[in-house]
Amino acid sequence: MQRPLTGVRVLDLSQFLAGPYGSMILGDLGADVLKIEIPGKGDGSREMPPHFVHGQSGYFLSMNRSKKSMTLDLKSPAGLDIFYELVRRSDVVYDNFRPGILERLRIDYETLKQLNPRLIMCSISGFGQDGPYANRPGNDTVAQAMSGLMHLTGDPQGSPTYVGIYIADENAGVHGLAAVCAALYYREKTGVGQHIDLSLVESLFHLHDTAIQFYVLSDGELNPTRFGAHHYAVAPVGIFKARDGYVVIAVLVHQWDIFTQAISKPELTNDPRFATSEARVENRFELVKILEDWLQSFPTRDEPLAILEKARILSAPVLDIAQIINHPQMKARGAMQDVSHPGIGPVALPRTPFHFSETTVEIRSRTPLLGEHNEKILSQYLGYSADRIAALTQSGVLVQEPLVKEFRERGEIA
Repeated sequence: MQRPLTGVRVLDLSQFLAGPYGSMILGDLGADVLKIEIPGKGDGSREMPPHFVHGQSGYFLSMNRSKKSMTLDLKSPAGLDIFYELVRRSDVVYDNFRPGILERLRIDYETLKQLNPRLIMCSISGFGQDGPYANRPGNDTVAQAMSGLMHLTGDPQGSPTYVGIYIADENAGVHGLAAVCAALYYREKTGVGQHIDLSLVESLFHLHDTAIQFYVLSDGELNPTRFGAHHYAVAPVGIFKARDGYVVIAVLVHQWDIFTQAISKPELTNDPRFATSEARVENRFELVKILEDWLQSFPTRDEPLAILEKARILSAPVLDIAQIINHPQMKARGAMQDVSHPGIGPVALPRTPFHFSETTVEIRSRTPLLGEHNEKILSQYLGYSADRIAALTQSGVLVQEPLVKEFRERGEIA
């Protein structure tokens, strides 16, 4: 089976997460992703904690598979000329620099489109390319705070709380993927490329569902805040404690009678505290106590969850990372893929979660070592001779980390 984006070439200038996450998915979808890195240093996330194996960051390994690595000194005339040659032969440039940096390096969209009018450039930044905050630094933490998401997360009696993943970065990466695919489709119809300007804050702000409408439709009288473990508008909907962990339960309005029968408490059906949706919300914490007593009457959460599932009540265990990785549903869907890394061995990585009927999606190659593909990219894509590549390496325009030579001598990489 072919891959959806086979034949698309991407020059990835991005670092850390928002850019690399989107270009990673492009690579899994079949695009030829050339990761352009700073000589001697590379993407800063190569040194990101918390976990290193044989000197390699688990963070970096996870976000940069299905790519080739090339180091290039874009501040040198020779390095810039090589980049321009690659731009002429590529479809997409992906970056997450702050506004103004690309112009200083002479690799901004206005410059590059003169070389390749069909080029698509996707720029991800904290606040976007214009507006009064455009030049401020922004990251996932800043975006969670300023998008309103952090204000909605956590205990209402406590402080705002982080979401448990880098959701702003990864969400912007997915928005970048969608925008690039839309721009590629537009180019197929018109032959014209374009610049995509994505903001971490706007991409996260765009995910709000009810909170914005509460504010807008109330003419500003309602300003939602965090509601903790139990929903403020529908009950019972929330996180409940069983003997051996937590579960989520969401009883839809029309399911109240079914639910009370399922938990063998039919007397609750017409109890004035719970008889209407409004009453259940008002008395939701009394309802929490009743449901947690019911859950904890079982030795484990499995039996009450089975009862609720039989009644078609939305419910599930709150799983930890080990439990979800090893869950039979995830195994049946092939959610993880073992990828062999030199010096480490097989590493299980989450696969891109697209299941197409006519095309395949998979992790196509392991995460590259810094500068591993310098020779291959210059020789195969630009026709450079071995002597010319050696001269560029000698001058410092190209750099490879020592592990490349070591692993090649040991026969662990080609």
